[in-house]
Amino acid sequence: MKTKDIERVVLSRLGDWKFDEHVSVIFDTHVRKSIPCYTQIQELIGIMSKELLPENSLVYDLGTATGEVIKSIHNANPIKKVKYIGLDKSEPMLRQAKIKCSNISNVIFHRVEIELYNYQPADLIVAAFTLQFIESKNRLSLLQTIHDTLKPKGNFILCEKIIYEESHDHDFYMDVHEIWKQNHFTKTEIKTKKESLKNVMLPSSLEENIKLLRKANFKHTNVFFKWSNFACILAKKS
Repeated sequence: MKTKDIERVVLSRLGDWKFDEHVSVIFDTHVRKSIPCYTQIQELIGIMSKELLPENSLVYDLGTATGEVIKSIHNANPIKKVKYIGLDKSEPMLRQAKIKCSNISNVIFHRVEIELYNYQPADLIVAAFTLQFIESKNRLSLLQTIHDTLKPKGNFILCEKIIYEESHDHDFYMDVHEIWKQNHFTKTEIKTKKESLKNVMLPSSLEENIKLLRKANFKHTNVFFKWSNFACILAKKS
């Protein structure tokens, strides 16, 4: 079955969204039609890592999906000694990640709930569109674990879909995103996917994400990317 046909099947399914075998096959193309500037965000993470990573670094990618973040960081640091650990609870997604990163010798992937993993001291941790899939009640604890895992001066990159606290603003920017998605999907496909995600993906506002980071003891945060209802934050450990 061709990728486009698989995507049509996925977008016609009822029930909650799942990162299963079908989604893993289409993920790289599908995510670029769902998240504006996805390719540019990945490139930017790689470029930033060149400035953030010392020699002999450890990088965690939380919710690694198909390993895009790891590949981007590795491509930006081809001769620097960096160890990569990608974590995800979806075995089909991890299979794709292993294929994508097969030319990287110092990478390990683990199938695990990222809230339960036993982390080692790290220089950089990335959660690209992952926290929004973690139950709200568990997010602060996870961010505290991330902060405590980082070495002094270590960095955390958080990318998320965001909501707006004012209903007028929220409706406006959701509409902007939906109009953008109509370049790639039918209105029915957009509606069906939105329904499938409503119990699975629970985004917070940009302000709430920053508040949680500060509660987790990240004193220094900067928004380094924003497009309508998507944002990326760099948080540094003191």
